[in-house]
Amino acid sequence: MIVPLSIRPYVDGQSRVTVEAQTVRGALRAMSAKFAQLNEHLFDSKDEINRFIRIFVNGRPVPLGSRGDESLESGAEVTLVLALAGG
Repeated sequence: MIVPLSIRPYVDGQSRVTVEAQTVRGALRAMSAKFAQLNEHLFDSKDEINRFIRIFVNGRPVPLGSRGDESLESGAEVTLVLALAGG
């Protein structure tokens, strides 16, 4: 999984983290299991994938509002992009 700069402090500064999972949600869960502080950044209070995260699998976007049920093939590259808010 490719980790955005903004959450690298929560993954010991790593730019990539390897996890085993069969779905996008499973990959995010596995990552937050390795790095507990990530949970609040990856999931909202309803335990849904945070709406400020854009996810790409092998360069293709996962649809907005996805529940993360998309299957992952072995060796899939998952990229996280955190949207910035402000005004």
